Amino acid sequence: MALQLSYQLTFSRSFFEACKPKRIIQHILEAKTRQNHLIWCGAKSKVYQADSRLAIYQPTIWSHDLIQVLDKNFPVNFEERVRELEKKVVNDYLNNGCFRTLELLEHIDDIERLGLGYRFQSHIQRLLDIITSLYEINDEHDEKEESLHEASLRFRILRQHGYNVSQDFLRKFKDSHHGFIKYLHTDVKGLLSLYEASHLAFMEESDLHEAKLFATKNLLKLKGQVNDAQTLEHINHALETPLYHRMLRLQARCYIYAYNKRKDANLHLLELATLDFNRIQAAYKTELKEVSKWWKNIGLAQELSFVRDRLMECFFWAVGVVYEPQYHSCRVGLTKVCALITVIDDIYDVYGSLDELVIFTDVVKRWDVRSMKHMPRYLQLGFEALFDTISEIGSHEDITPILVKVWGELLEAFLVEAKWAHDKYIPKLEDYLDNAWRSVSGVVILTHGYFLTNQEIKKDVVESLERYGDLMKWSSMIFRLYNDLATSTNEIERGKNVNAISCYMHENGVCEEVARAYIKTLIVESWRRLIKVYVACSQDLANPFIDMAINLARISCCTYQYGDGIGAPDARAKDRVFS
Repeated sequence: MALQLSYQLTFSRSFFEACKPKRIIQHILEAKTRQNHLIWCGAKSKVYQADSRLAIYQPTIWSHDLIQVLDKNFPVNFEERVRELEKKVVNDYLNNGCFRTLELLEHIDDIERLGLGYRFQSHIQRLLDIITSLYEINDEHDEKEESLHEASLRFRILRQHGYNVSQDFLRKFKDSHHGFIKYLHTDVKGLLSLYEASHLAFMEESDLHEAKLFATKNLLKLKGQVNDAQTLEHINHALETPLYHRMLRLQARCYIYAYNKRKDANLHLLELATLDFNRIQAAYKTELKEVSKWWKNIGLAQELSFVRDRLMECFFWAVGVVYEPQYHSCRVGLTKVCALITVIDDIYDVYGSLDELVIFTDVVKRWDVRSMKHMPRYLQLGFEALFDTISEIGSHEDITPILVKVWGELLEAFLVEAKWAHDKYIPKLEDYLDNAWRSVSGVVILTHGYFLTNQEIKKDVVESLERYGDLMKWSSMIFRLYNDLATSTNEIERGKNVNAISCYMHENGVCEEVARAYIKTLIVESWRRLIKVYVACSQDLANPFIDMAINLARISCCTYQYGDGIGAPDARAKDRVFS
C-alpha cells in the first residue's frame, strides 16, 4: 500500500513508474527479513505455558514504528486539478452524445477498470439505462452487425451492474452445428471479451459455460502465435485471473500502467486516474496509522504470542472489501474486526482447550463481563478486547445485540471444528461445508460492513440482513474454499485434519490432487450462484453492502491464490501491500 505513482504531469515514462520505498522503510524491512522467518510460540510467563498444540507463525514485518513513518501527504494543489479533470471526463465521455454504443461501453469499461467508477456512478447508470433501452427495441439486422467483442462487453458491463441480461446474444455467433463460427477462433479481442463475460454466468447458463471453454482453449492456442507483446500481456493477465474476480485496487493500479501504453489513451482520464489513485493511497495510510495505534494499545500481539500478528494484512483485506474513500470509518472498523477474528481463530485453532473454549463461547454469547473472571488470563484478554471494540462500533445506533449475535454464531462454528479436532473426527464434505462457510467469518465481516456503510439504520434491519442471507452465504463459501485450498497442506502437517480437501479425500478415497480439482469446481459453481444472487439483490436500490459481498470473494481470491497470504505471507503478499 505504500507505493505511489509519480506526479510528473508531462506523462514521461517516470509518470507511471512506482516510487521506491523510503530508505528508512526499506532498511527496516531488510532488517526484519534477515531475522529468523519462523517463530516458535513458546511460553510467556503470565499468560500461558509451552504446549505442543502451538503453531508456528512468521512474525510480522509491519511493525507499528514502520507504519508510523509512512508518508501520507497528498499535495493540496492537486485537489483542484482532480476536480478540473473530473469535469473534463464528464464532458469528454459521459455527456457527449456523439459516441456509438461500442465507444460508450469501452469508455465506461476504461473508467471502471482505472478505479474511477465511484466518481461517476450516476452518469454511468444513466448511460447504461439508455443502452439497455436501445437494445430492447433494436431490430435483428443491427444485432447481426454487432461484433463478438461488443456483444460480450455489453453483456458483461450490464450484468456486473445488476441488469437482467440474457446469454442469448451468443446465438448469432454460432453456425448450423451449434459451434462457434470459425473466424472467431483467431479473434483475440472478441475472445478476450467473451472470456471475461463468461465468468459472470449463472449456474443454469450452459451456453456461457461452453463459451468459457471455447475462449480459454483458443486464447491458450493464440499465446504461442501472437507477436505483439501488449496483446500477449492482455491474454496472460486474463488467463491468470478473470477481471471479475480481481481485487479492485490492485486491478486499478495494473490497468493504469496498461492504459498508459495505449496509443488512444485519453490523457485527461489517465491523469485523473493517477492522481485519484495516489489521493486514495494517502488516505489509506492515515487510516492505517490510526488502526496501528489501536492494535498497539490493546496489546494482544504482545501478550498472546501464539497468535498471528497480521494488522497490515487485515487492513489490506478491509481495503479489498470496501475501497471507496468515503468509507474510511468502515475500513478502520473492519480492520479491527478482522484482527480480532484472526486472534480468536488462533485461540480456538491452536491453543485453547476444549473445556476453556466452551466457556469462552458461552460468555461471548451472553456478552457477560462479570463471567470474565472465571476464564484463564489469555481468554480474559481476548474477551476484553472483543467487548470494548464491538461495544464501540455498535454504540452509535444500539446495534451491539445484532453484532454480538453474529459473533456468537461464529464462535459456535469455531467450537464445532474444535470438537472435530479433539475427537479426530472427519465429517462428510457436505456437513463440513455447512459449518465451514459460517466459521470462515464472512458473515461477521459483512454484517459489520453493513452497519459501518449505512449511516441510517432502518427499523427492519434484521429483516434486511436476512434478505441478504444467500449473498453472504455464497460469498463466504468462496472465501472458505479459497482458504482451504491455500492452507490445507500446512494444517494437515500440524495435525488439523478437517478441511474441504481432507473431507473429500476421506469420504471418496481419492488422492489430494483429485480432491483439489473437485474443490476448484465448487469455487466455480459458488461464483455462479453468488452472481445470480447479486443480480437479484441489485434490483433494489443501490447498496454498498451488495458490492462488499462480491469484494469479499475477490479479496479471498487475491489473498489465497498463491498460498496463505494471512498465515504465511511471502514476497508476493508483501508486494501486493506495497502496491
